[in-house]
Order: sequence, then C-alpha cells, then structure tokens
Amino acid sequence: MKNKSTPYNMSFTAGAAMINETRAMAELYIDLAGDWKKIKDRALQENIMQKDKRSSNLRYLALMKQRMEALNERELKLLVESPVAIQRQIILLAICKAHAFVFDFINEAVREAYYNQREKIGKSTFNEFFREKMVDHPELETVTDQTVAKMRQVIFRILEQCEIIESVETGILKRPYLNSKMEDLIVSDNPMLLSAFLYSNNEINCLTI
Repeated sequence: MKNKSTPYNMSFTAGAAMINETRAMAELYIDLAGDWKKIKDRALQENIMQKDKRSSNLRYLALMKQRMEALNERELKLLVESPVAIQRQIILLAICKAHAFVFDFINEAVREAYYNQREKIGKSTFNEFFREKMVDHPELETVTDQTVAKMRQVIFRILEQCEIIESVETGILKRPYLNSKMEDLIVSDNPMLLSAFLYSNNEINCLTI
C-alpha cells in the first residue's frame, strides 16, 4: 500500500522572493528573539511589507513567518549580514524548506531539464510536473485553473529573482554560484537542499563525504 504523501502547503502564492522585505524581517526576527507577536506588531508599525491594506500586510507577514521559521539561526544571521547575491540564495533556501511544492519542482523538473541539457523551461514544464504530482497529491485535483496559473507565475518569479532562470519571459536556465561557506551551511542543514541550486547527485555526495 502506497504511503499517503504529506499535503502541499501552497500559501507560497502570496508572494515571490521579496528580497528586501525578507531580509528586513530576518533582522527583526533576530532582534526580537523570534517572538512573533512582537515581530508582527513592529512590522505593521513600520510597514515593512510596504502594503496599504492591513489585510495585505497580514497575508505577507504570514508568509514571512513560514520562511523565518524554516531557517536555522546560522542561516538567518547570514541572510542579515550578507550581500544581496547570498541573500537571494538564503531566501530560495527558506522558500524550499517552507514549501515542498517549490522544492520538488526545482529538484525534479528544473534540475532534470538542466542535466538533460535543455536550454530553458516554460509553461509546459510546470504543467507536466503539476499533472504528475496529482497522482500522489489528491489535494491538487481541487485546485482551480486560476490558482494553477498563479502558482506557476509565482514560482517562475521566484526562479528569476533567485537567479535560477534568466527571466520569466525566456525561462533560460542558469546555475547560481555558491561559495564554500554556503555549501557548508546547506550540507550541515540538509545536503539534498543543494539540488535547489542545480547540484547533481554526484556533487552532493562528494560534499557529504
């Protein structure tokens, strides 16, 4: 009997990478020792999400809470202290840890395209992946076409902003450069997360020896 897969958390559609906002939230998260009530109050007071409506602010803050809680102390510290190139990498790491659907798409569909020497990914790459996942994730069967389009749009924006693809328009694949500090950080967390940065299984195995 096949084990039932953990349902996907699809709240990632609330926002893409949000580089500046995520870094600011990480700084608050560290300063306020992870006390979410204080963090939320301060974020609303300072309008860190830069939204006019309270409901929009709360929706984005809920997304930020998931990302912050997905990162460990070392990752949060690096996010706050690093230049933007590494911030993008930590944010992609947070998104992949918080949202298995995004990680699975990169790990299974994007990485496969990259190592099969396909130049780019597109709408069909996502749609095929989504259909395949419906077999093990019945919750996807009830997702509307509008929501599927939103999921695809947000994921491709994340890939663009975190420099996995050149742009949403072209879908041309890029492999980001991770320095040894980032590699070590990810290996100490979960080596398989390197696949989100298009590392091959052999490369991952070599880094864990």
